[in-house]
Amino acid sequence: MTPMSPNPYAAPKASFNDGVATNRCWRDGGILVASRREHLPPRCVKCNKSAIMDKPRSFSWHHPGWYLLIPILVYITASMFVRKRATLVIGLCDEHRRRRRNVSLAAYGLFALGIVALFNATGSVNPLLGWLACLLMLGGLLLAIGGQRTLRVVSITQHEIRLKGCGPAFLDSLPER
Repeated sequence: MTPMSPNPYAAPKASFNDGVATNRCWRDGGILVASRREHLPPRCVKCNKSAIMDKPRSFSWHHPGWYLLIPILVYITASMFVRKRATLVIGLCDEHRRRRRNVSLAAYGLFALGIVALFNATGSVNPLLGWLACLLMLGGLLLAIGGQRTLRVVSITQHEIRLKGCGPAFLDSLPER
């Protein structure tokens, strides 16, 4: 094999010549790095298939050290002042968009089932049903929070945002710096 021949085992590189500027996003190992206001390539960030681009989505982040402010009121107030924001347009293929929607519907269903169980628990004065209702509503809330998250922010600086959660095929299609 000559030094100039292509690697037959390398991941395929996708072409993103669709008029959207993508030269300001790259990968750093397993982390996607983009400028703070960027349109990502029109590919699914999970599987790298052709994707429908979402409306711009806001991400916010603050240093995890701020969690040491245990009193909730102090933490909420401090996080309002120290958080940083970035807006990205990301893409999801039909399969991942459907999966995200189904998780969201399941979360709403669990929460609604918990409310129905809570009304039944108050009518029948059944403490076990009351606990079950609370667990269902908490499960619905946690599923809604976790199921809606497509990408997770690692950090945001003045010029760039770093995200985890992209699929390996999508990351392999980006240049590495």
